[in-house]
Amino acid sequence: MTFTRRFFWLVGFGVVPLLVSALAPSFALLAVLWNLLVAALAIIDFLMCPVPDRSLTVQRISDDALSVAAENTVTVRFRNGSRQRLRGILRDEPPADFTLTDHTARERAFVLKPFESSTFTYRVTPLARGNFDFGDVYVRLVGPLGLVVRLGKIALPAQVAVFPNLRAVEDYDLMMRRANLTRQGVRRVRITGGGREFASLRDYTPDDEFRVIDWKATARRGKMIARTFEQERSQDILLLIDLGRLMRQEVAHTQKLDHVVNSALMLAHVVAEADDRVGLLTFADEARAWLPPRRGRAQANDILQALYAARAEVVESDYRAAFRFLSARWRKRSLAVLFTDLADPESSAMLLTEIAQLARMHLVVCVLVRDPLVGERARQIPEQAVQVYEKAVAEEVLAERQSALALLQKRGVLLVDAEPQDLSADLIARYLMVKSRSLI
Repeated sequence: MTFTRRFFWLVGFGVVPLLVSALAPSFALLAVLWNLLVAALAIIDFLMCPVPDRSLTVQRISDDALSVAAENTVTVRFRNGSRQRLRGILRDEPPADFTLTDHTARERAFVLKPFESSTFTYRVTPLARGNFDFGDVYVRLVGPLGLVVRLGKIALPAQVAVFPNLRAVEDYDLMMRRANLTRQGVRRVRITGGGREFASLRDYTPDDEFRVIDWKATARRGKMIARTFEQERSQDILLLIDLGRLMRQEVAHTQKLDHVVNSALMLAHVVAEADDRVGLLTFADEARAWLPPRRGRAQANDILQALYAARAEVVESDYRAAFRFLSARWRKRSLAVLFTDLADPESSAMLLTEIAQLARMHLVVCVLVRDPLVGERARQIPEQAVQVYEKAVAEEVLAERQSALALLQKRGVLLVDAEPQDLSADLIARYLMVKSRSLI
């Protein structure tokens, strides 16, 4: 129980007779009687105030699975189950590891008539995948006389699972436009381009290559006829995800691994819609999870489950062991999408050495998460001594990174080097480019 401002104002009025009692002693008795009256009213107010967990019912509503590094909405619905008018404040307790867009939004002042309901919402952003616990709901009810506040809590513990960014997977407008997918019904369509599978015949144009001319159709029709081709669907995409120590680094308050997992999951769904096969290998100092390439949304869901449990470990990544593991289990030429990092010179040197072996068998795309903070430090104009040091370090880091990227390109590796907000879009664009040009 706590006291309101009204209570302290009433107690303050009792000080006046005490001050006057120095001149007229009879006022001292009046001060005592006044304070006794205020105390009695406070006790009555407390007894009249309903018990929070008996008078209020509270329900917390959120998605069964929240998305990491994305805003998720939590709705709190509460109802006055008593016959009294209730006035107070209700506060929800999200997991401590979540960040809130507005810290005051999880708290709501209310005035409820008997049996009246109300709701409010707030947004949370989980910073990591896994299981997290919501706490109880805390309530402060003001007594009918407005003198005391009765404190209480309503037990409402709940465990919530935080998955990779499911919201981004469900809402991929950009990817649908680039992949020629339709939002309503999400049906598969034939994508014409530079593939090898015959699609249809059409009139030859001066811009066409000679190799597309269909000479038999030309002879039959007496004019130049060209063949069009559709992109081959039976292609294999391998998602190779590094779980080593470098993936523990945080970018925009979220581990690099979580940004990578979001992009990999997005790619897996787009690949499934394009009717290609997709597989997964996670590794650190040794292979952790292996899913051979398969078609369909069921495979994308299996990849989701495997990535949900993936954690970056405090070990050095063994690229040689990972690539040997892959070659022993999958020998068909595929698009190997390697999600890793080049922040450390020693690990970068190891990757540059081993990736050449992978590139001999597969077309390799190396996906890297760029830290926007490093770029900002490198571009800043120093005004203090510490900023000079920050700028020098950032420029050195960027120079080493560019050198490593150039070496990767010399080895025939395609690159996706983007900041977290652009990573998925750039990766999907690279996949579609590879598919349209039949590079695999």
